[in-house]
Amino acid sequence: MKYHRILESFLIPAYYGVRRRSYPRWCDFLERSQWWSSEQVREFQWAEARRLLEHAFCTVPYYKRKYAAVGIELGDIKKGEDFAKLPPLSREEVNAHQAELCSQTPNGRLIPHATGGSSGVPTRFFITPNSYDWRCAASARAYSWSGYRVGKRALYLWGAPVGTVSRFQRVKLDSYRFLRRELVVPTFAQTPELWQKTFESALRFRPKFIVGYVSSLEQFAQFLISRDLIIPGIQAVLAAAEPVHEATRDLVLQAFQVPLFDTYGSREFMSIAAECEVHNGMHIHAENLLVEAQADANGGPSELLITDLHNYGMPFIRYRLGDCGWLSDFVCPCGRGLPLIRRIEGRVLEVLRTRDGRAISPILWRHVLKDVPEVKEFEVRQISMEEILLSVMLSRPLSESSEALLRHEMEKVFTPATRVIIKPVDAIPRLPSGKRRLTVGIG
Repeated sequence: MKYHRILESFLIPAYYGVRRRSYPRWCDFLERSQWWSSEQVREFQWAEARRLLEHAFCTVPYYKRKYAAVGIELGDIKKGEDFAKLPPLSREEVNAHQAELCSQTPNGRLIPHATGGSSGVPTRFFITPNSYDWRCAASARAYSWSGYRVGKRALYLWGAPVGTVSRFQRVKLDSYRFLRRELVVPTFAQTPELWQKTFESALRFRPKFIVGYVSSLEQFAQFLISRDLIIPGIQAVLAAAEPVHEATRDLVLQAFQVPLFDTYGSREFMSIAAECEVHNGMHIHAENLLVEAQADANGGPSELLITDLHNYGMPFIRYRLGDCGWLSDFVCPCGRGLPLIRRIEGRVLEVLRTRDGRAISPILWRHVLKDVPEVKEFEVRQISMEEILLSVMLSRPLSESSEALLRHEMEKVFTPATRVIIKPVDAIPRLPSGKRRLTVGIG
């Protein structure tokens, strides 16, 4: 029996069984439910939404007050059209009313999480173990549409843990990656030397799949093409965290000779949608999430609102994620009854560069600043090849520990030749569209 099948059939179920967790159960369920008809999917989704609403109306103080203020009672929500009348939840509300948004009977312990925010507003929130198992199962299914299964060798062009990692944490993380056969390369600071080492490591590791941030995949692909290098045996490339354009697909196909599979997710929900083998939009994990699009009067991309159907600890109902996109009525010939997102209108993220040739991934800032609780909003602007300005709106002055964390993380990535200036500001400027621009390069 192949190693990945041993993992999926025996080791993973045994591990989660001892912990009394539901991840294997939801994996099995999602494997079956993806082949339901679209009508069956909608019926299941609405039943889950109704249960969540009952829980929120009864046990979450903020929703009780918020919905009462607009004259909406639980009995008024009888169908999808009624659900759409509920006022959306904003990132600012989550940050301002965190305690009130937590359920008084959460159905499980609360696990703290944080996101750097796709639009420069960090958010801190809680989920339950069951919610985490649902989203992990959805993520595993999304990756499986490319042929990837846990235990198949995968090279990750990814981030690195924030802060100082203890010896125990390092051993635990290394063991986890070893069992899953994952080789993880931190790619926040990208240089030819890094890509050469990554290529050499890949030849030894022999990955079947490559997973990475879009900007990292692009840089690595360009490096391989420029040096006429090939990593043999790659079956698919999976992209995450940033918008995918056709030029990226062409670049990946040229460098790796395999198709790119786009995925869409966020820290608040993990995997939201992903491409199947047809590559005509991304299937939404509708059994776990309800995704709506508020109509745009000018026919442009619509703001996405997302409801997590299984986070009973801190329910996110009609949450403004900060992204815009187009939902699709296309019936996918793959046979899955899951609804589709046709395209995500990407946020503006730019790679910054330093005099010594480093390319700094825009994901770095979101990854680090989500763990600095004083930061409400931020913008990164490259002043020169030697100077970067990090503007931050603060809820209170930076603590010594937060300043130390920022210095520590910047020293991991930048040489002393590059100065990162941290500047508290009263407001972060927006684009004419109203969106924030997280990173601003110098061209």
